[in-house]
Amino acid sequence: MISRTILITGATGLIGSHLAKKLNARGDKIIALSTHGTEAAEIVPEIYKAVAWKDYLSLKDERIYGIINLAGMNLAAKRWNSKVKKQIYDSRIGTTAKLIELISKMNIKPEVLVSASGADYYGDTGGKDIYEDSPPGNSFAARLCVDWEKEATKAENHGVRTVTLRTGVVIAEEADALKKMILPFKLFVGGVPGRGKQYFSWIHIDDITDIYLLALENKNMKGAFNASSPNPVKMKEFCRILGKLLHRPSFMPVPWFALKILFGEVSELILSGRKALPKKLLESGYKFRHADITETLKDVLQSTE
Repeated sequence: MISRTILITGATGLIGSHLAKKLNARGDKIIALSTHGTEAAEIVPEIYKAVAWKDYLSLKDERIYGIINLAGMNLAAKRWNSKVKKQIYDSRIGTTAKLIELISKMNIKPEVLVSASGADYYGDTGGKDIYEDSPPGNSFAARLCVDWEKEATKAENHGVRTVTLRTGVVIAEEADALKKMILPFKLFVGGVPGRGKQYFSWIHIDDITDIYLLALENKNMKGAFNASSPNPVKMKEFCRILGKLLHRPSFMPVPWFALKILFGEVSELILSGRKALPKKLLESGYKFRHADITETLKDVLQSTE
């Protein structure tokens, strides 16, 4: 494969760092646009060149094949209030707007923009099968995803093929979400959040990174794709399997009102659910490497032991 230059935002994050390794291994050069500035190359050694966000327009003369947009503050990093919500919003929509401005000023446009989104796009949908043409929800996280995708899609006005990936919860050894789920079990107080009937859309780190690579290369991929396992599970089942694999009990349900008190509005990320199914990805020919939650957790937990 010909060596090409790929620009990544959020390269020091979970998905970005794994992607950097795969891109570097196949011979691509990685430019990171990062809040860490030039230090991003020290955090992720595979980065060829790191640029601070304040200098983003300095990249207008670079010949970049594709842009992968992963920038965004962790949704569960802080308790939500108006200030934190603005920080979250700006970290996604604001940075994406800067990418669109950069694209507009580039003499040679990139071939493709692959931009992150979330399965939260759909809001809380109960047990219904959810596909890419399902309507968006009205929660903060859902509206965030809608605006994020709208901003990314503006790249199409400049002739850039655009793909948005509505990602489920990423299962990986170093994933913050999984660590937070595991801790109560290790302390023998693991259990189901809320009633446990909410669907949990998830994806293995190997699959999500492979899907980003596929989106870079497959010229037929355009628009929104559900990037989550074809086998979502109810939270109750997920916790049962997790407890079994950790050899810990899973009998301490956490009432929804306790989660509301502890986490405020952030609790909607835990208590709401959606059964997002990757119809368009499967139609594109993608074959999941990890489609079973038990196998996936076994694979990841072996790495954490």
